[in-house]
Amino acid sequence: MNAERSGCLALACLMLSTVHAEDSGRHSVTLSAQGDENDNRQWLGKLALPLGDHAWVQGTLGTTERPAGRPSSTNIVGAAMGIVGETVSGAVEFVQRSGDGQFEQQDWAAALDWRGSRGGLGADVFLRSASDESTTTQSGGPFAAPVTTRVTESVDCRGLGLHGDFALTPQATVFAGAMRYRCDFDFGSTPTGSSSPLSSLLGSNAALSGIGREQAVVDSSYRVGGRYQLRSAAVSAQYFRDRIANTDETMNTVQAQVEFPLAEHWRITPTLGYSSGGSFGHTAYGGLSLSFNW
Repeated sequence: MNAERSGCLALACLMLSTVHAEDSGRHSVTLSAQGDENDNRQWLGKLALPLGDHAWVQGTLGTTERPAGRPSSTNIVGAAMGIVGETVSGAVEFVQRSGDGQFEQQDWAAALDWRGSRGGLGADVFLRSASDESTTTQSGGPFAAPVTTRVTESVDCRGLGLHGDFALTPQATVFAGAMRYRCDFDFGSTPTGSSSPLSSLLGSNAALSGIGREQAVVDSSYRVGGRYQLRSAAVSAQYFRDRIANTDETMNTVQAQVEFPLAEHWRITPTLGYSSGGSFGHTAYGGLSLSFNW
């Protein structure tokens, strides 16, 4: 499944969006690192294995560090599998994130694709559940003890979307996709202040970059982009527009990457991006991934 052709808009697609069509029948190991100017960092390791001629499985391990947010670090564990046919293919993925305190986030994503001679169409389904628990303490005044309140929060989201791509020439491909989400929030008690642990983590009051986009809770997401195959490299660029749930805020992200084959079995991919929107501010980010296929 090619990264650009899959058009995967489910925000949890850490793996579905990185499996290449030419690699679906091969073993592969990928190591990647990302960082932004707000000192957010993410490291991921992925292992993909073929199952016969028409299926594959993939697993991932990683961690995210957010010095200005809570949780300050998040562990990532995921698994994916897919079936590749002559004209129809499908994939499903599960990703779990867990952080300090009681934070947990679980995502299910599935994609079904049909391919023609010059392009393809597909459908995406996405399910997310996230929860967090923390305590807040307020001063009780000069003659009263401090008051501690336990805050429990959760969110459940369901998303449906479509994506497609079309080959303008043998070298140039354009792609696009759209996805709509419905999210239900629940607060076990009313948090004080302008932010809460879950809302802070998911971006309702903090600047997000492409690193945190996969965790954001959104109402809708749109993507357009293109890819051009050179003789010894492939260049791609894409634009994302995400509307944050329960707000009027939107986040705009522009990202570009170049794939370089280093040798017969090696591929290196640098990435640069820029995110901005409303009260989120703006931030630049970059990353580098190294893949070995055999």
